[in-house]
Amino acid sequence: MSTTKQKLLYGVIPVLLLIMAISPVCFAEGEVNAMPHLRLGAGARSIGLGGAFTAIAEDATATVWNPAGLGSAADLSLNFSTQRLSLDRSHNFIAITKTLGSYGSVGLAATNYGVANYNVYDSSATYGGTADYSSNAYSLSYGIAIGHFNIGLTGRMLSDNFGVDSVENQSGLGGVDIGIMGHAFEIEVADDMMGQAIHNNHHESMVPTFHYGLVAKYLGASIGEATVPMVVNVGVAYDLYMGNVVTFAADIEQEFVNLDESATSLRGGVEYNLFTNRSTNFALRAGMKASRDVQTLYGGFGVNIAGLQVDYAIQDGMASEINGAGSTHYVSVSYEF
Repeated sequence: MSTTKQKLLYGVIPVLLLIMAISPVCFAEGEVNAMPHLRLGAGARSIGLGGAFTAIAEDATATVWNPAGLGSAADLSLNFSTQRLSLDRSHNFIAITKTLGSYGSVGLAATNYGVANYNVYDSSATYGGTADYSSNAYSLSYGIAIGHFNIGLTGRMLSDNFGVDSVENQSGLGGVDIGIMGHAFEIEVADDMMGQAIHNNHHESMVPTFHYGLVAKYLGASIGEATVPMVVNVGVAYDLYMGNVVTFAADIEQEFVNLDESATSLRGGVEYNLFTNRSTNFALRAGMKASRDVQTLYGGFGVNIAGLQVDYAIQDGMASEINGAGSTHYVSVSYEF
């Protein structure tokens, strides 16, 4: 067995064993679906793909989607994302990642979910005024590439701020995310298709076309008396090179929580990249998320100019506990060195 295959095997086995060990705990009775906004994701590109991002998250948003993607991230990557869920609800994300040479990459991220001026009632349904709610998650991530295989780890802390007359605070462990990612089926592709042409000379590189990923999130997460349920995502993606690049991605997501709603969902997305020149490209995206109870559609686009990328995504007007009613808009700005 080759050294690369041995390292791959040694990385996969601990992840699978840990998931199998913790799964029975996550099905315990009385499970509370705390902080559901953590599952909103980050980055308008990933949202435009319906959240089918487990196998291709290789920028700063990998700190949320799959930390293994940091092993393939750029030397320095920044991302700021914001979404307006309704007139009084917002969700913001900021992250920075940095490579450590052959020692992998690290990432720092902060996520904020806020509700302004919501009505407060006591146990007898008596109106008690309005209050603000703010929930924050802070994470430290690490990822490393071993050949065409990546492994990654995220640790997270949570904090809540809420109250009417005075601000009440509580904090907790946001759990651990463990992820793997792999790449296969390399083909020869001209560098100018990837925006890397140098002085208009023609070069070719070997690039993988098939990608796969597995991540278990929020292992051991809780805040106050509430538990954040574990989520497992399995994803695949395929890059089709035909003059321009088309990426097809699909995820299966399992949320380990005792709720009446379906805890299993399918995510899928497609991205069409139109390269206009060696430093600029334009991408169109469409995605969906479907479960037994709810089907949601997504769309979006992105523009990248010399490493500066601006992305926009929109979710259809399906109502939800987090989003409320009406369409949801996502905007993100990122830069890679």
